[in-house]
Amino acid sequence: MTDFKRSPEILAAIERSIEAENRLKDDLDRVACWIETRHPGGPVGLEIQRHYACEDDEIAHVVPLIRNQEVRRVIRNEAESAFRALGWIIKPEGRDVRSIFAHAQSQSQHARLRYYTEICNVMHNIEAAVEAQDQDQDQD
Repeated sequence: MTDFKRSPEILAAIERSIEAENRLKDDLDRVACWIETRHPGGPVGLEIQRHYACEDDEIAHVVPLIRNQEVRRVIRNEAESAFRALGWIIKPEGRDVRSIFAHAQSQSQHARLRYYTEICNVMHNIEAAVEAQDQDQDQD
């Protein structure tokens, strides 16, 4: 077996990518629970697509796994807003992607409630910051 020696910089970059992937999986679970609570009519799964060579904070596509096209569009917009609020960049490009899936049903009821509350708080904080910025600009 070949012994690959990697520089400390490469090892640090690999570690950052692993941490970002784990954070994305956690955020995907949180957003899936938030979406399902906001749209209680049936289970909604979410698929996140990422480019193979994307930056650590990038997502290519958010795909709600639901048949109704009108509801799917609404959910996609809400989910994309939530991911942006969590610090992710939605960057669709025409390159190959890989998928990560989440279903709120895989979480306990306690976790679903906690995740819903967390996302609501993040979204509220973003809205409050935008309103404060708008007020500051109006005063200038």
